[in-house]
Amino acid sequence: MIGLGAASKIKLCRRERGLSQLDVAEGLHISLKAYQNIENGLTKIDLDRLGQIAHILKLDITDFIPATATEDTVDGVRVHQEKELYQKIIADKEAYISHLEESLKFYREIIKEQIHF
Repeated sequence: MIGLGAASKIKLCRRERGLSQLDVAEGLHISLKAYQNIENGLTKIDLDRLGQIAHILKLDITDFIPATATEDTVDGVRVHQEKELYQKIIADKEAYISHLEESLKFYREIIKEQIHF
């Protein structure tokens, strides 16, 4: 989950781009109040939602994650941090795909049983 530091960065970047809270909320397909809670740090968000916000603000998701002093950098890119983030995103997506595959299998069985009646 992403905490208060990212929430402040989201608000700053939104303002820099001249977007209103409503603009971003509509882009996320959530209510204005739900988005305000994100910006105020009242609602913690996962990496998927952070990625959606980054896309709306035309930023890279890693821009919202603070760098540590010990990270290796190559051409200004926080390589280690970015790698961990992408691994987390991939793992989350793989788990979601697995869930969808199980659901698909379940519904296929239901359809198969209904055809045999």
